Amino acid sequence: MARLLIVEDNQELASLIATVAQTRGHDALAVFTGESALESLGPTSHFDAALVDLLLPDIRGSEVLGALRAHGIPAIAVSGVYKGDRFAQEAIKVHGACAFFEKPFELDAVLNALEEAAGLPPVPQSDLLDEVDLLVLEELVQEEPAPEAAPTPEVSPDPAGPDLPAPELEAEADTDSDTAEPMSEALPLPFARRDAVWAEPVAAPERRRRELPEWSLGGDLKHTRVPRLLNAYYEARHHGELKLRQGTVLKVVYFEAGRVVYAASNLAPERFGRFCLRKGALTEAQLNEAATYAREHSLRTGDALLKRGLLSPSQRRRLLEEQVKEILWSTFAWVEGGYGFSPMRPQRADLVPLSLFPGDLILEGVTRTETLVALRQSMAPGRRLFPSAAPPYGLHELKLTGPQAMLLTFADGTKTVEDLLALTDLSEREALGTLRGLELSGVLEERQETPGRRQRISFGL
Repeated sequence: MARLLIVEDNQELASLIATVAQTRGHDALAVFTGESALESLGPTSHFDAALVDLLLPDIRGSEVLGALRAHGIPAIAVSGVYKGDRFAQEAIKVHGACAFFEKPFELDAVLNALEEAAGLPPVPQSDLLDEVDLLVLEELVQEEPAPEAAPTPEVSPDPAGPDLPAPELEAEADTDSDTAEPMSEALPLPFARRDAVWAEPVAAPERRRRELPEWSLGGDLKHTRVPRLLNAYYEARHHGELKLRQGTVLKVVYFEAGRVVYAASNLAPERFGRFCLRKGALTEAQLNEAATYAREHSLRTGDALLKRGLLSPSQRRRLLEEQVKEILWSTFAWVEGGYGFSPMRPQRADLVPLSLFPGDLILEGVTRTETLVALRQSMAPGRRLFPSAAPPYGLHELKLTGPQAMLLTFADGTKTVEDLLALTDLSEREALGTLRGLELSGVLEERQETPGRRQRISFGL
């Protein structure tokens, strides 16, 4: 095990890096400023390796690299602004970094480099824990059972670990309540089914497992927003799960290479069958027919709808994309609740091949779902928005309309939100929604004037 220092001002990305490092068995400390990094290098602290973003909000990342080198701590450098061989060579040969990665980067490759710098071999993926994922599946299945006869999620990734095969979990999901294994009413979920989740098979060989922190280093949504968590996955091009909870509502988002491939919810109206019914794609009789067929043939609802000819493959994919979007969009307004990361990778064989771009998801979701009152509160007339120096998304990747693109060019930091509204042809709601979506996606930012501190440079972007 290594003790790692993560110096990254993007708090969501820093948390994701620290979380995945912990799933590999390491102890990781995430700090968000250069000053905090220097303060952590006290006489009693010890780090085996560090990751340093070269563009920090207070001091240069190169200064942090110099301090780490003075303490004998190997470090790798990352940057979304300084790119190319010139900066890579400067970071390594001048400032003493062991390696350099441009953003976006492959998080697994970055962690492999950190482990190598710390003198440790990388941890095989087969050794990572996945019990957290089994607990999540139990919660999704049991907490809010759908009225459908076959409430298995429409396309669920295979969460099977070495202790419990996926078919057994699917069978539990499709079991009627009168035949299902009774659950203890005295214990809250997921602990009511802890025996089924945590029990070791009799014939399984013993092996030592590392424990993951609760919620896999989860955080509180009052300190961030869901779109910023989506940005972190995309910037790290990471696969895995993002778990979101508000009260008894639990939602899980699955990623491949930073793109959304599926989302699940424990709310009955958000299950695929009920979603199709709500969208007018099915009648109640057709849904009941499909549910009965699914139960009799041990199929998912979507597969049963295809078999019965009630949906075409193209209709299913379109509805599934809409379902995933709505599950995600419903969390954009959450300011209370918790979130957690998990490294569980979706199995492509079990997924309808979706690949939703988070930048467009955020922009479309905010412009569609945020009310004018909420937009006015978040986008006060006197606010000034600047282009981000290192946005998670390239402008060429975003699907902006002509008026939206023109509004973005006007947001150069010299104009207030009130000025921008006067300049655009968009309606007030459309303009505020676009500005808010671009801010949550990390393309625009508001910079606080802090006396005595050097401000982030925009490099003319």
